[in-house]
This record gives sequence, structure tokens and C-alpha cells, in this order.
Amino acid sequence: MFLGMMSMDYVEVKRWFFQLGAGLIELIYPAPKECPICRQEPCYRWGIGEKCFRKIGLVTPPVCRKCGRPLRLKVIKSDICRQCTGHQYYFSKARAVGLYEGALREYLSELKYRYRPELGEAFGNLLVEWVKLNPEYQKSDLIIPIPLHQQKLQLRGYNQAELLANPLQRYLGIKVRDDIIVRDKLTESQNSLNKETRFSNMVNAFQVVNTQGLSGASVLLVDDILTTGATASEAARVLLRAGALTVKVLTLAVGVIDTTWLDN
Repeated sequence: MFLGMMSMDYVEVKRWFFQLGAGLIELIYPAPKECPICRQEPCYRWGIGEKCFRKIGLVTPPVCRKCGRPLRLKVIKSDICRQCTGHQYYFSKARAVGLYEGALREYLSELKYRYRPELGEAFGNLLVEWVKLNPEYQKSDLIIPIPLHQQKLQLRGYNQAELLANPLQRYLGIKVRDDIIVRDKLTESQNSLNKETRFSNMVNAFQVVNTQGLSGASVLLVDDILTTGATASEAARVLLRAGALTVKVLTLAVGVIDTTWLDN
């Protein structure tokens, strides 16, 4: 090899060493990935750029102890919201990273309807960062993403809940199980329904098809959005009936029900 290099002129040798050094630097210190949303800034540890991250309205205390929705400081009289007082939920608690409005609503629309699977991985890192700050969500036996009906899965090309769950699997070392529960009822889109009909729309929407490892398990149910909580509650119900011990829910976004904020 040295004999070959001796025959090179000085410029060629210099270029060869420069390319070698550049390759080693890139290997040891890889260039930061670009933000998958704006593609104009590097990613931070949460998977998206700082400017895009700061556009998200994060959920901050006080929150409902059941569903995790923000509570109004001016009218707060208890640690549970009116929605949870009036409905029976089968999950033990639900929490979310941000509010389903503004930038986060736009980001999730891109993920769900414009074939942007890379956003699912990025937002999954947001869930990881949230879990790091919330130890009670670090201990589960199974991670189960809310399934899509097969027809919707074929149209979309992926299940966004599963994409969100994958980074959690890597961080927590807890297996993502997409073979336990299926969505065998093609329901109307929850976005098109009011909060009363959302619950009836989800009745018998899910079915447990594999109980291996489910008996006595603590389940972390992952989805993109929690609005009324009807979808997560129905999934939790069938999991508990099939043998799960507890079901907690973690979503990227939570919707604030207007009446909770308008009432004085």
C-alpha cells in the first residue's frame, strides 16, 4: 500500500489523507439529523428541531388524575375533571405530552394523512423524553399500540400508534405487542362525531386474539391522541376482561373539552 502511495504526487496524497480524516470524523461524530418537520434545523434529543418543539403547547400541572387533561386554575375544585366524573373509564390513568391544538395538531395531521412515517419515529422520541421524567410510566410488562382496522391500515400504510411505541420499546426494553388486540369493527372516524356518540361508536370495536403474556400483566397502551377517551377506554376494557391487571395510557396529544374551560 505504501509503495502505491509513494508513486502518488503530493496533492493526491494530501487529498487521500483528508478524505480518510473526514470519514473518521463523520464516523465518530456523525452530523446531527435534520428536523423531519421543517428540515431547516438539527434534531434535538426529542426527535425534532428546537423551534418546532417550542411550538407545541405542553401539558403542565394541574391535570386530571384520571385522563391527564389540564385543569383550569381559576375553577379547580378537585383533581378530577368533569368528563371523568361523568364517564366510566377502564384505564387506570392516561397522560399526554402536549395539547391537541395549534402546531401539534398540524404535525399529527401530517403523520396520519400525508404518509410521513418518519414523524412517528420522531414523536416516539418525545414520548421517551416524557417517560424519563415520569417514573410511574417506566414499569410495565407490555406495550400495546392501539390497532387500526385492516382497511385503514392498508390505506395509511402504517399504524401511527405503533410507530410512536417503537422508541419506547428501545428505551424501556419492553416488547411492543401488536398481536394481542385487533380492531375488527370498521368504525366511523371519531373526528366526525360528537363526544356522546364517540362512546357508542367504539362499543365492541376491539377483540383480544392472543392472551399469551397478558394474564396479570401491567399494560402500557399507546396512541397518538386522546380526546373523549372512548377509544382508549374500550381497548382497556377488552384487555382487562382478557386478563390484564392494569392498563395505563400514554398519548402524544390530549384534547381539551371546551365545556371544561368555559364553565365558571
